[in-house]
Amino acid sequence: MKKFDVIMLNMSNYSEWGEGVSNRNYHILRELLNREEIGKILAVDYLPLSFKRALRTYKEDLVLNIDDAKIVKRGLTHKVSKISDKLYVYTDIDFWLRPKNTMKRIKKTAIDLGFGDFVLWSYYPFAAPYWDKMGQKMTIFDAVDNWLLHSSYDKHTDKLKAAYDKIKNETDLIFVVSKNLTNFFDDQPNVYWVPNGVDIKHYNKKFALINRDISDIAKPIIGYIGVVQKKVDFELLKYLADKNLDKSIVIVGPVWAEQEKAKEALVEKKNVYFLGYKKYSEAPQYIQQFDVGIIPHKTAGFSATTNPMKMYEYLACGKPVVATNNIGTENVEDMISVAKDYESFNKLVNDAILSDSDEHRASRKDFVKKFSWFNTVSKMIDLTKNKFN
Repeated sequence: MKKFDVIMLNMSNYSEWGEGVSNRNYHILRELLNREEIGKILAVDYLPLSFKRALRTYKEDLVLNIDDAKIVKRGLTHKVSKISDKLYVYTDIDFWLRPKNTMKRIKKTAIDLGFGDFVLWSYYPFAAPYWDKMGQKMTIFDAVDNWLLHSSYDKHTDKLKAAYDKIKNETDLIFVVSKNLTNFFDDQPNVYWVPNGVDIKHYNKKFALINRDISDIAKPIIGYIGVVQKKVDFELLKYLADKNLDKSIVIVGPVWAEQEKAKEALVEKKNVYFLGYKKYSEAPQYIQQFDVGIIPHKTAGFSATTNPMKMYEYLACGKPVVATNNIGTENVEDMISVAKDYESFNKLVNDAILSDSDEHRASRKDFVKKFSWFNTVSKMIDLTKNKFN
Protein backbone atom coordinates (compact mmCIF):
# COMPACT_ATOMS: atom_id res chain seq x y z
CA MET A 1 0.00 0.00 0.00
CA LYS A 2 1.28 3.48 -0.86
CA LYS A 3 1.65 6.11 1.83
CA PHE A 4 -1.33 8.22 2.80
CA ASP A 5 -1.39 11.74 4.21
CA VAL A 6 -3.34 12.84 7.29
CA ILE A 7 -5.25 15.98 8.26
CA MET A 8 -5.67 15.74 12.02
CA LEU A 9 -8.25 17.90 13.82
CA ASN A 10 -6.84 18.19 17.33
CA MET A 11 -8.33 18.53 20.81
CA SER A 12 -5.36 20.71 21.86
CA ASN A 13 -3.00 23.29 20.41
CA TYR A 14 0.41 22.10 19.29
CA SER A 15 2.04 24.73 21.50
CA GLU A 16 0.39 23.17 24.58
CA TRP A 17 2.11 19.87 23.85
CA GLY A 18 5.40 21.74 23.51
CA GLU A 19 4.82 23.17 26.99
CA GLY A 20 4.42 19.72 28.53
CA VAL A 21 0.70 18.91 28.19
CA SER A 22 0.06 15.26 27.33
CA ASN A 23 -3.06 13.50 26.04
CA ARG A 24 -4.04 10.64 23.72
CA ASN A 25 -4.12 12.99 20.72
CA TYR A 26 -0.48 14.00 21.36
CA HIS A 27 0.76 10.41 21.65
CA ILE A 28 -1.11 9.20 18.56
CA LEU A 29 0.25 12.09 16.46
CA ARG A 30 3.79 11.50 17.70
CA GLU A 31 3.57 7.80 16.91
CA LEU A 32 2.10 8.38 13.43
CA LEU A 33 5.09 10.59 12.59
CA ASN A 34 7.33 7.53 13.03
CA ARG A 35 5.35 5.27 10.70
CA GLU A 36 6.38 4.50 7.12
CA GLU A 37 2.73 4.24 6.03
CA ILE A 38 2.17 7.93 6.78
CA GLY A 39 3.20 10.66 4.36
CA LYS A 40 2.62 14.23 5.52
CA ILE A 41 0.48 15.33 8.46
CA LEU A 42 -1.35 18.64 8.78
CA ALA A 43 -2.11 19.02 12.50
CA VAL A 44 -4.96 21.49 13.03
CA ASP A 45 -4.92 23.33 16.36
CA TYR A 46 -8.08 23.21 18.52
CA LEU A 47 -10.69 25.23 16.65
CA PRO A 48 -12.22 27.90 18.95
CA LEU A 49 -15.94 27.83 19.74
CA SER A 50 -16.13 31.34 21.20
CA PHE A 51 -14.60 34.79 20.86
CA LYS A 52 -12.86 34.33 24.22
CA ARG A 53 -11.10 31.15 23.09
CA ALA A 54 -10.32 32.71 19.69
CA LEU A 55 -8.66 35.65 21.45
CA ARG A 56 -6.55 33.27 23.53
CA THR A 57 -5.48 31.35 20.41
CA TYR A 58 -4.68 34.64 18.68
CA LYS A 59 -2.38 35.74 21.50
CA GLU A 60 -0.74 32.38 22.20
CA ASP A 61 -0.59 30.72 18.78
CA LEU A 62 -1.26 33.15 15.94
CA VAL A 63 0.99 35.98 17.11
CA LEU A 64 3.64 33.81 18.79
CA ASN A 65 5.53 31.23 16.77
CA ILE A 66 6.40 27.62 17.57
CA ASP A 67 10.09 27.21 18.43
CA ASP A 68 12.21 26.13 15.44
CA ALA A 69 9.20 26.21 13.10
CA LYS A 70 9.13 27.92 9.71
CA ILE A 71 6.06 30.04 8.88
CA VAL A 72 4.79 28.83 5.51
CA LYS A 73 1.76 31.12 5.39
CA ARG A 74 0.20 33.78 7.58
CA GLY A 75 -3.18 35.51 7.20
CA LEU A 76 -5.27 37.74 9.43
CA THR A 77 -7.00 34.78 11.08
CA HIS A 78 -4.81 31.78 10.26
CA LYS A 79 -1.22 30.53 10.04
CA VAL A 80 0.64 27.50 8.70
CA SER A 81 3.86 26.41 10.44
CA LYS A 82 6.32 23.84 9.11
CA ILE A 83 7.74 21.69 11.93
CA SER A 84 9.49 19.16 9.66
CA ASP A 85 9.21 17.76 6.14
CA LYS A 86 6.50 15.47 7.51
CA LEU A 87 4.60 17.72 9.93
CA TYR A 88 2.78 21.04 9.45
CA VAL A 89 0.64 22.85 12.02
CA TYR A 90 -2.41 24.87 11.02
CA THR A 91 -3.83 27.53 13.39
CA ASP A 92 -7.15 29.33 12.80
CA ILE A 93 -9.25 31.62 15.01
CA ASP A 94 -12.22 32.01 12.65
CA PHE A 95 -14.07 28.74 13.30
CA TRP A 96 -16.43 30.10 15.98
CA LEU A 97 -17.74 32.70 13.50
CA ARG A 98 -17.32 31.14 10.04
CA PRO A 99 -16.75 27.37 10.35
CA LYS A 100 -17.27 26.64 6.64
CA ASN A 101 -14.61 29.19 5.68
CA THR A 102 -12.16 27.62 8.12
CA MET A 103 -12.68 24.14 6.70
CA LYS A 104 -12.23 25.47 3.15
CA ARG A 105 -8.92 27.06 4.15
CA ILE A 106 -7.74 23.81 5.73
CA LYS A 107 -8.56 21.97 2.50
CA LYS A 108 -6.76 24.60 0.39
CA THR A 109 -3.75 24.42 2.72
CA ALA A 110 -3.51 20.67 2.20
CA ILE A 111 -3.68 21.13 -1.59
CA ASP A 112 -0.99 23.84 -1.47
CA LEU A 113 1.24 21.53 0.59
CA GLY A 114 0.91 18.82 -2.06
CA PHE A 115 -1.23 16.37 -0.09
CA GLY A 116 -2.38 13.36 -2.09
CA ASP A 117 -4.99 10.86 -0.92
CA PHE A 118 -5.51 11.76 2.71
CA VAL A 119 -7.31 10.55 5.81
CA LEU A 120 -9.22 13.07 7.90
CA TRP A 121 -8.45 11.98 11.47
CA SER A 122 -10.45 13.93 14.04
CA TYR A 123 -10.51 14.35 17.81
CA TYR A 124 -12.78 17.36 17.48
CA PRO A 125 -16.49 16.55 17.02
CA PHE A 126 -17.65 20.13 16.34
CA ALA A 127 -16.10 20.07 12.86
CA ALA A 128 -18.19 17.07 11.75
CA PRO A 129 -21.04 19.06 10.12
CA TYR A 130 -18.52 20.80 7.83
CA TRP A 131 -15.98 18.15 6.86
CA ASP A 132 -17.89 16.22 4.17
CA LYS A 133 -16.48 18.44 1.38
CA MET A 134 -12.87 18.31 2.49
CA GLY A 135 -11.93 15.77 -0.20
CA GLN A 136 -10.69 13.06 2.18
CA LYS A 137 -10.36 9.46 1.04
CA MET A 138 -11.80 8.35 4.39
CA THR A 139 -12.77 9.81 7.76
CA ILE A 140 -11.71 8.61 11.22
CA PHE A 141 -13.08 9.86 14.51
CA ASP A 142 -11.16 9.00 17.68
CA ALA A 143 -13.45 9.43 20.69
CA VAL A 144 -11.36 10.19 23.76
CA ASP A 145 -14.51 10.56 25.88
CA ASN A 146 -18.10 11.80 25.54
CA TRP A 147 -18.06 15.61 25.34
CA LEU A 148 -21.82 15.73 25.94
CA LEU A 149 -21.01 14.85 29.57
CA HIS A 150 -18.10 17.27 29.88
CA SER A 151 -18.79 20.41 31.92
CA SER A 152 -16.77 22.56 29.49
CA TYR A 153 -19.35 22.03 26.75
CA ASP A 154 -22.61 22.53 28.64
CA LYS A 155 -23.46 25.51 26.40
CA HIS A 156 -22.93 23.53 23.20
CA THR A 157 -25.15 20.49 23.78
CA ASP A 158 -27.33 20.94 20.68
CA LYS A 159 -24.32 21.41 18.39
CA LEU A 160 -22.63 18.38 19.91
CA LYS A 161 -25.69 16.15 19.49
CA ALA A 162 -25.91 17.08 15.80
CA ALA A 163 -22.17 16.51 15.38
CA TYR A 164 -22.24 13.09 17.03
CA ASP A 165 -25.22 12.06 14.89
CA LYS A 166 -23.23 12.90 11.77
CA ILE A 167 -20.18 11.05 13.10
CA LYS A 168 -22.29 7.96 13.79
CA ASN A 169 -23.90 8.01 10.36
CA GLU A 170 -21.07 9.07 8.05
CA THR A 171 -17.66 8.22 9.56
CA ASP A 172 -15.68 5.33 8.06
CA LEU A 173 -13.92 4.35 11.28
CA ILE A 174 -14.63 5.25 14.91
CA PHE A 175 -12.07 4.47 17.59
CA VAL A 176 -13.25 4.64 21.21
CA VAL A 177 -11.18 4.53 24.41
CA SER A 178 -13.80 2.81 26.58
CA LYS A 179 -16.36 0.01 26.32
CA ASN A 180 -19.02 2.52 27.37
CA LEU A 181 -18.36 4.60 24.25
CA THR A 182 -18.84 1.55 22.04
CA ASN A 183 -22.48 1.60 23.15
CA PHE A 184 -22.70 5.38 22.72
CA PHE A 185 -21.86 4.89 19.04
CA ASP A 186 -24.52 2.17 18.81
CA ASP A 187 -21.94 -0.64 18.62
CA GLN A 188 -21.82 -0.29 14.84
CA PRO A 189 -19.50 -2.55 12.78
CA ASN A 190 -17.14 0.39 12.13
CA VAL A 191 -16.65 1.10 15.87
CA TYR A 192 -13.51 -0.33 17.49
CA TRP A 193 -12.47 -0.25 21.13
CA VAL A 194 -8.85 0.92 21.21
CA PRO A 195 -7.87 1.79 24.79
CA ASN A 196 -5.18 4.29 25.72
CA GLY A 197 -1.50 3.43 26.00
CA VAL A 198 1.75 4.47 27.63
CA ASP A 199 5.34 5.29 26.70
CA ILE A 200 7.09 2.56 28.72
CA LYS A 201 10.60 3.97 28.30
CA HIS A 202 9.51 7.43 29.41
CA TYR A 203 8.09 6.18 32.72
CA ASN A 204 11.12 4.04 33.46
CA LYS A 205 13.57 6.95 33.36
CA LYS A 206 15.95 7.20 36.27
CA PHE A 207 16.39 10.55 38.06
CA ALA A 208 19.58 11.45 39.88
CA LEU A 209 17.83 14.27 41.71
CA ILE A 210 14.19 14.42 42.88
CA ASN A 211 12.37 17.74 43.11
CA ARG A 212 12.14 18.90 46.71
CA ASP A 213 8.39 19.56 46.61
CA ILE A 214 7.85 15.79 46.69
CA SER A 215 11.14 14.46 48.11
CA ASP A 216 10.49 16.35 51.36
CA ILE A 217 7.04 14.79 51.84
CA ALA A 218 6.77 12.00 54.40
CA LYS A 219 6.08 8.50 53.12
CA PRO A 220 4.10 6.44 52.48
CA ILE A 221 2.54 8.55 49.71
CA ILE A 222 -0.95 7.98 48.34
CA GLY A 223 -0.62 9.78 45.01
CA TYR A 224 -2.79 11.12 42.20
CA ILE A 225 -1.58 12.73 38.98
CA GLY A 226 -3.77 14.51 36.44
CA VAL A 227 -6.00 17.51 35.89
CA VAL A 228 -8.14 18.10 38.98
CA GLN A 229 -11.55 18.78 37.48
CA LYS A 230 -15.20 18.00 38.14
CA LYS A 231 -14.78 14.23 37.81
CA VAL A 232 -12.41 14.07 40.82
CA ASP A 233 -14.26 12.97 43.97
CA PHE A 234 -13.08 15.42 46.67
CA GLU A 235 -15.21 13.73 49.31
CA LEU A 236 -13.27 10.52 48.71
CA LEU A 237 -9.97 12.41 48.99
CA LYS A 238 -11.17 13.93 52.28
CA TYR A 239 -12.16 10.48 53.53
CA LEU A 240 -8.72 9.09 52.67
CA ALA A 241 -6.97 12.01 54.37
CA ASP A 242 -8.98 11.53 57.57
CA LYS A 243 -8.45 7.76 57.65
CA ASN A 244 -4.71 7.90 56.90
CA LEU A 245 -3.19 10.49 59.20
CA ASP A 246 0.09 8.55 59.11
CA LYS A 247 0.29 8.86 55.32
CA SER A 248 0.59 11.72 52.82
CA ILE A 249 -2.06 12.43 50.19
CA VAL A 250 -0.28 14.03 47.20
CA ILE A 251 -2.16 15.55 44.25
CA VAL A 252 -0.02 16.42 41.23
CA GLY A 253 -1.74 18.51 38.55
CA PRO A 254 -3.54 21.79 37.84
CA VAL A 255 -6.82 22.48 39.67
CA TRP A 256 -9.72 23.85 37.64
CA ALA A 257 -11.34 27.04 38.93
CA GLU A 258 -14.62 25.20 39.65
CA GLN A 259 -12.75 22.99 42.15
CA GLU A 260 -10.88 25.71 44.04
CA LYS A 261 -13.31 25.81 46.98
CA ALA A 262 -13.12 22.05 47.41
CA LYS A 263 -9.34 22.28 47.24
CA GLU A 264 -9.23 24.93 49.97
CA ALA A 265 -11.09 22.62 52.36
CA LEU A 266 -8.59 19.83 51.72
CA VAL A 267 -5.47 22.00 51.95
CA GLU A 268 -6.28 22.66 55.60
CA LYS A 269 -5.45 19.05 56.38
CA LYS A 270 -1.82 18.59 57.39
CA ASN A 271 -1.31 15.39 55.40
CA VAL A 272 -2.62 16.71 52.05
CA TYR A 273 -0.32 18.30 49.46
CA PHE A 274 -1.27 19.94 46.15
CA LEU A 275 1.87 20.23 44.00
CA GLY A 276 0.31 21.90 40.95
CA TYR A 277 0.93 21.41 37.24
CA LYS A 278 3.94 19.35 36.16
CA LYS A 279 5.18 18.84 32.61
CA TYR A 280 4.95 15.45 30.92
CA SER A 281 8.74 15.19 31.18
CA GLU A 282 8.48 15.48 34.98
CA ALA A 283 5.57 13.06 35.49
CA PRO A 284 7.65 9.87 35.96
CA GLN A 285 9.73 11.52 38.69
CA TYR A 286 6.60 12.18 40.75
CA ILE A 287 4.83 8.86 40.17
CA GLN A 288 8.01 7.01 41.11
CA GLN A 289 7.74 8.59 44.58
CA PHE A 290 4.20 7.26 45.12
CA ASP A 291 3.64 4.15 47.21
CA VAL A 292 0.25 3.67 45.57
CA GLY A 293 -1.40 5.45 42.65
CA ILE A 294 -5.08 6.27 42.99
CA ILE A 295 -7.86 7.19 40.56
CA PRO A 296 -10.57 8.74 42.80
CA HIS A 297 -13.02 9.62 40.04
CA LYS A 298 -16.77 9.96 40.41
CA THR A 299 -18.44 6.80 39.18
CA ALA A 300 -21.16 8.28 37.01
CA GLY A 301 -21.51 10.48 33.94
CA PHE A 302 -18.35 11.66 32.20
CA SER A 303 -15.95 9.34 34.05
CA ALA A 304 -17.72 6.26 32.70
CA THR A 305 -16.72 7.21 29.14
CA THR A 306 -13.01 7.54 29.89
CA ASN A 307 -9.99 5.23 29.98
CA PRO A 308 -7.57 6.96 32.36
CA MET A 309 -4.05 7.24 30.96
CA LYS A 310 -2.74 7.55 34.51
CA MET A 311 -3.49 3.90 35.32
CA TYR A 312 -1.06 2.81 32.58
CA GLU A 313 1.46 5.38 33.80
CA TYR A 314 1.22 4.12 37.40
CA LEU A 315 1.69 0.52 36.21
CA ALA A 316 4.63 1.47 33.98
CA CYS A 317 6.30 2.81 37.13
CA GLY A 318 5.50 -0.49 38.88
CA LYS A 319 3.03 1.10 41.30
CA PRO A 320 -0.10 -0.58 42.70
CA VAL A 321 -3.29 1.10 41.49
CA VAL A 322 -6.60 1.61 43.29
CA ALA A 323 -9.54 3.06 41.34
CA THR A 324 -13.24 3.70 41.76
CA ASN A 325 -15.55 1.47 39.71
CA ASN A 326 -17.26 2.22 36.38
CA ILE A 327 -14.57 4.63 35.10
CA GLY A 328 -13.29 2.70 32.08
CA THR A 329 -10.76 0.41 33.74
CA GLU A 330 -12.20 -2.88 32.39
CA ASN A 331 -9.16 -3.83 30.31
CA VAL A 332 -6.67 -3.68 33.23
CA GLU A 333 -8.77 -4.91 36.15
CA ASP A 334 -6.66 -8.08 36.43
CA MET A 335 -3.76 -5.88 37.53
CA ILE A 336 -5.42 -3.08 39.55
CA SER A 337 -7.82 -2.91 42.50
CA VAL A 338 -11.33 -1.52 41.98
CA ALA A 339 -13.34 -0.25 44.96
CA LYS A 340 -17.11 -0.28 45.32
CA ASP A 341 -17.26 2.41 48.03
CA TYR A 342 -15.13 4.71 50.18
CA GLU A 343 -14.47 2.12 52.86
CA SER A 344 -13.27 -0.52 50.43
CA PHE A 345 -11.19 2.09 48.58
CA ASN A 346 -9.34 2.91 51.78
CA LYS A 347 -8.86 -0.77 52.63
CA LEU A 348 -7.49 -1.53 49.17
CA VAL A 349 -5.07 1.41 49.40
CA ASN A 350 -3.68 0.15 52.70
CA ASP A 351 -3.55 -3.46 51.53
CA ALA A 352 -1.64 -2.36 48.41
CA ILE A 353 0.97 -0.51 50.44
CA LEU A 354 1.46 -3.38 52.90
CA SER A 355 1.63 -6.16 50.31
CA ASP A 356 3.79 -4.47 47.67
CA SER A 357 7.05 -6.16 46.67
CA ASP A 358 9.76 -6.18 44.01
CA GLU A 359 8.02 -9.15 42.40
CA HIS A 360 4.68 -7.30 42.20
CA ARG A 361 6.35 -4.19 40.77
CA ALA A 362 8.07 -6.23 38.07
CA SER A 363 4.80 -7.98 37.23
CA ARG A 364 2.99 -4.67 36.72
CA LYS A 365 5.71 -3.33 34.45
CA ASP A 366 5.62 -6.51 32.37
CA PHE A 367 1.80 -6.49 32.16
CA VAL A 368 1.56 -2.93 30.82
CA LYS A 369 4.01 -3.49 27.95
CA LYS A 370 1.17 -4.66 25.71
CA PHE A 371 -0.42 -1.21 26.09
CA SER A 372 2.46 0.68 24.50
CA TRP A 373 1.51 3.52 22.17
CA PHE A 374 3.33 1.61 19.42
CA ASN A 375 0.88 -1.29 19.78
CA THR A 376 -2.10 1.06 20.08
CA VAL A 377 -1.24 2.90 16.84
CA SER A 378 -0.35 -0.32 15.04
CA LYS A 379 -3.92 -1.54 15.59
CA MET A 380 -5.30 1.80 14.36
CA ILE A 381 -3.13 1.75 11.23
CA ASP A 382 -4.07 -1.85 10.39
CA LEU A 383 -7.77 -0.99 10.63
CA THR A 384 -7.22 2.16 8.57
CA LYS A 385 -5.33 0.33 5.81
CA ASN A 386 -8.04 -2.31 5.53
CA LYS A 387 -10.74 0.35 5.19
CA PHE A 388 -8.60 2.62 2.98
CA ASN A 389 -8.10 -0.14 0.43
